[in-house]
Amino acid sequence: MNRLIALFVALAMLLAHALAIHDDGAGRFAFPYDQAYAALRLARNLVYDGQLAWNPGSPAFESYPSMLWVAVCAAAERVGPALGLSTNFLVQSAGIVCALGAITVLSRFRADRTASLIAPLFLAASGAFAAAAASGLEHAPFACLAAAAFLALERGRSAWFGGLAALSVLAHPLGIALILGMGAVRAFGRPNDDEGAPRVVQWTAFAAPIGTFAGVALLRHAATGFVLPPEIHALLQPAPGQWREGAASLRDFALVGVIPLLLVFPAAWLVLGSLSRTGAHAVFLALVWLGVAAAAGRSPLPFHVAFAPALPFVVLAVQEGMIVALDGVSRLRRRVTLTVFGAALLGAALASRTPADLGPLPLQGLHEAWVRPRTPAQFDVEQPLGRGGLVEEIALARRLRKAGIYLREEAEPGAAVLTPWPGSIGYLSRITVHDLLARTDPADVNDRPNPWSRRVRADVVRALARDTDFVVPFAARRAEPPSPRDVARAWLEGLDAYPHEAGRLEAIERALAAYELVTVPIEDYTREGESLGRESFLLLRNLRLGARPELAIRVEDDHLRVGLRRTRTPQLVELEIRLHDDAERAWTLRPTGELDPTCRARARIGLLIYDSGTREIELCRVGLPAHPTGGRWMRATARLLNPGSAGAGGVWEAVSDRATLQF
Repeated sequence: MNRLIALFVALAMLLAHALAIHDDGAGRFAFPYDQAYAALRLARNLVYDGQLAWNPGSPAFESYPSMLWVAVCAAAERVGPALGLSTNFLVQSAGIVCALGAITVLSRFRADRTASLIAPLFLAASGAFAAAAASGLEHAPFACLAAAAFLALERGRSAWFGGLAALSVLAHPLGIALILGMGAVRAFGRPNDDEGAPRVVQWTAFAAPIGTFAGVALLRHAATGFVLPPEIHALLQPAPGQWREGAASLRDFALVGVIPLLLVFPAAWLVLGSLSRTGAHAVFLALVWLGVAAAAGRSPLPFHVAFAPALPFVVLAVQEGMIVALDGVSRLRRRVTLTVFGAALLGAALASRTPADLGPLPLQGLHEAWVRPRTPAQFDVEQPLGRGGLVEEIALARRLRKAGIYLREEAEPGAAVLTPWPGSIGYLSRITVHDLLARTDPADVNDRPNPWSRRVRADVVRALARDTDFVVPFAARRAEPPSPRDVARAWLEGLDAYPHEAGRLEAIERALAAYELVTVPIEDYTREGESLGRESFLLLRNLRLGARPELAIRVEDDHLRVGLRRTRTPQLVELEIRLHDDAERAWTLRPTGELDPTCRARARIGLLIYDSGTREIELCRVGLPAHPTGGRWMRATARLLNPGSAGAGGVWEAVSDRATLQF
């Protein structure tokens, strides 16, 4: 096959792969990950408010780890409206273009051989790399810059290496580890002579990335008092179990991604002394990043995206190992190499499938076992491996986007919200947003922000002491409204930094007593302005806002009438009407006016209530039924409940006070 055609196939393959897996379930290109909106919020604040701060007036130099990516997002925020393009689309497009650039860079390592397309094809088949390309995050651009810096190192181009290495340091806070690894290659490796006379990068070229890292450290110290970024601090002071979780994540990345397992090819030839110098250097750099990413702990993002920057080095090393095998005289060895190549491509592609049979092959059960989720690295998700985790992340981001839009439209100016997912809500709500996990804004200005690179915990009681107007308790749907004890227990187990401290559960529950649970309608729209559908979402609303709706119940013309007034924000409710007789027995009314002796019926379900100003809204008008046994009605009561409530008197079941009518 012509080499140019093969490269075009690899590029088209990656583009199709990224578009196919980043699907929202309805055939549309999905929005970025929720974490990506943290960079977008900083970028928007920089463009429109002139300050690199998470919340207006707050010192938030480290709210997001990649300075370069924030700058890219700021450029998208600036030019997007002028071009009539979505900022989301521009940012995701930049990631995809960088991923395609990484493939092009890999094709240049052996420009005179068709076999140099092995690495691009492997990279295009990798689900982790395709997911990183369209995620809206900085991993694909960082991988492209790091691969290009390595190419410059191998070609001995000092100026190019210095510039690309400096950008790599700005693109990812741990990029300095790869640059130091390249310094070790320069110091102890031999110059590459595979394609002509060897050239060596001058040591002065390393001044650019090291100077960039030092300059950023000085700026960070001036702004926050800390020298190192949270991601590096987390490496130096690991949390309990961090290395164990990182090692397990690396194992899953290799087993599900398949391609990393092929590092045995170059490793074997390296031991035998037959691997090219480029291959040996790529093996070393791949191990450097895999080790650093594993030491950082398990990433909360799907598809093990933390390891994606290592993939260009992994596939390049594998390519060099396979070239040695293909150049040998043994026909069997060549056939085995080609068989492994095809099998690895197929295995990598399977990770991008949702569990299902492959044509006539009954693989669903095996596939489900292969991607079965381990311990999740993010709160309130299952986080299965492979494509399933990506589908879950896309759905999570879509729901959080809807919640952010609701808060933007319905929350009062100056309102504040506390959430474990600050990205989408922060970007779209445009109100003050506090990160419960203290990554975008610590609870105290002197606190060190938590890193984004691992699952973190925070002092939940301290976070709730901020007394925000709204709190996001969960992101996933709940069949029944949770109680304060349910939320407290879930937060204690999944978010709190002191889960084993005596009395901690009760302390969280007491802090939650300042809030009421409300079910709100949320809705999002496609890039073309079409509705993505309305669904319900749970919020905790501060009782000091006085936003509980009021009911009035009375009898008019032998009809029982329930009216609503003083509601302020749209929410979903159910209306319960109870009739009590002279024997203190109770019935509830059905929508038809019939009596239900089990008291489980609702007079209205799926009610959307909203601010009506001073006008009273009629919720129900139903004929007053006769007593079923000839008794006498003594009183009628009405109250609004959260949808799905059992009506057993739970603290967060009712969303209004009970209105009472004496007969």
